[in-house]
Amino acid sequence: MSASLPSRVLSSQAVFSIPELVIAIGPHLRPPQLLPCIQVCRQWNEAIIPLLWETVDDTLFSWRQILKQYDADDSKGDKDERWLRSIFAKHGHLIRHLSLSWKVSILAAGLSGQCTNLLSLSLTTSVLNKTAREAETLARVKNLKPEEGGRTEGERAQKGATGPVLVPEFEGMFVPRAAMWRTVAEQEQDWMTNQCLWQLVRSNSALRTLRLSLSEAELCKMTTIDVVYDILSPLKDITRLESTTYIILLDRLLDRVPTIQHVQMDSAHLGDDFTTRTFLGLQTLVIKTFVSSRLFLELLHSLPNLEHFSLIAVDYHREDFKDAALYLGNTPSRLKGLHFNIGRSFDFGKIANYILPWLPDLTELTLGWLDSVTARAVATYCRGLQIFREPGGSQSTFSSDDYREGLNHLEVLLQECPQLRIVDAICHRVDADRMLALPWACHRLEVLHFQITGVHRLKAGEQKTLSIISAKDDKTVRTLTNKEQGILDKYRRGQDQQQKIFAQIALMTHLRVLDPGFEWRNLGHVYRVQHYEVEGQTYVRYANPYADTLELTLQSGLDQLTDLVNLEEDSLPMLEPDDRRTELRKQMQELRPNIRHCSLQQVPESYL
Repeated sequence: MSASLPSRVLSSQAVFSIPELVIAIGPHLRPPQLLPCIQVCRQWNEAIIPLLWETVDDTLFSWRQILKQYDADDSKGDKDERWLRSIFAKHGHLIRHLSLSWKVSILAAGLSGQCTNLLSLSLTTSVLNKTAREAETLARVKNLKPEEGGRTEGERAQKGATGPVLVPEFEGMFVPRAAMWRTVAEQEQDWMTNQCLWQLVRSNSALRTLRLSLSEAELCKMTTIDVVYDILSPLKDITRLESTTYIILLDRLLDRVPTIQHVQMDSAHLGDDFTTRTFLGLQTLVIKTFVSSRLFLELLHSLPNLEHFSLIAVDYHREDFKDAALYLGNTPSRLKGLHFNIGRSFDFGKIANYILPWLPDLTELTLGWLDSVTARAVATYCRGLQIFREPGGSQSTFSSDDYREGLNHLEVLLQECPQLRIVDAICHRVDADRMLALPWACHRLEVLHFQITGVHRLKAGEQKTLSIISAKDDKTVRTLTNKEQGILDKYRRGQDQQQKIFAQIALMTHLRVLDPGFEWRNLGHVYRVQHYEVEGQTYVRYANPYADTLELTLQSGLDQLTDLVNLEEDSLPMLEPDDRRTELRKQMQELRPNIRHCSLQQVPESYL
């Protein structure tokens, strides 16, 4: 248990009483590790139980299997409906962070009346999360033809059944959805579940974060969207709302719930007078759709303290951006982070020189397609840039953008933005020779995740020829053919080039992550990646690294990075564990416990 804990927690100089020890190690343990702890003794039980129930997420650990089977015939008396409700009744007051996506767990938590000390609450109604009885009933009802007692389309469109109102405040707030394929019992249960869901929100006065991803087709409809504002407005500590469900007017929300600082919405909806007002509290805005150029500028104007703005992309309209000063009131934005969550198809270069002059404080930029115009505009107007990322994360290499032009625009940022700390952009490339010819200004880089290309490395056939040459004696070497001499010269040029590249990287003494593209595979493009299975587990069959990328070997100069003491261990994703190397590592850790040893994955045969 202690192997994964920080040394500061288990210092040999520290002396803990049992409660203090539990408090020290508890936050570092996951529920499966906490469970054995409560069996140690009564004192440990009392100390660990609050930690065990501090966070409940019904998508993690055994919850999914329990909830799927909780109304099955073979679950009676075990983890059934009675057990589920007793869990929330007994431990609900200990829960601080609650995430529920099964209707049965939402109902149980709400009816318990004990989940009233929440700091964060996430509620979703996933159509995929059905219990054994729900799935069985749905399959039976949907397969029944009208002549066999099944429902006609008209019958399914009728309003569903309701039930009692839990609290007087809910009277008239909700409308039942269409009956569809649900039984009357299910309709009544959904009516009750919907009230439990909102009762969980309104009964947690200290709530800080609320996430709602509810389908109106799943439970009930609201008579008016004002219900949402009415329920949220008494929550005096709430600062974050993420909603992918209701058409919430942003200005109405900020008026009724002024403590809100972070908002995530599926789309932006504003009142008619939004542009005539300012809202000082909002710091983060995430909109999961395209935004018109006019709306983009209006949001920057009316949200003067906005620090991070994330969206899919901006619909380009040149005339709007030409008049940016009119929308922004001739006042630069304080925006620090601008994040476009779309890849190559969004051409930010069209608006870069219109909008970036108004963002002098920009320190973070997420952008899938960095063209020459954008790179130059960033270097000109946003020299304080610290973080550049691609959208969607990076699972490292052949890029779906292999057809892009060969120019390397990322180098402009590396050369002219001295504050850069993080470059997480594996699809972007920097040419090796240009990297050596044009020094970088950003010596405080912490993450460097990109492709160094144009390295003079031998192809597979050339490597084989070099091996033959190396095996010859000195007399034979003097009589090399022109082809062999060319291969030998290419090899020497490559080694010299790579030595110099590593020497330049070695200057970045703050690096924690270094990935120059040698191992990158785009695992999102399944049709280009070969997989294989071992004992039911899927692994990737890695091909040879790209021939013109930087080689990570001692021979190529990797040993020059020994001063980069902050580098973190990593491994290729979806790579099969190696039992032989696992055993060797165990032996080496016993011999040299102070050394951090390599990972336990197999080396792809093509690398050997």
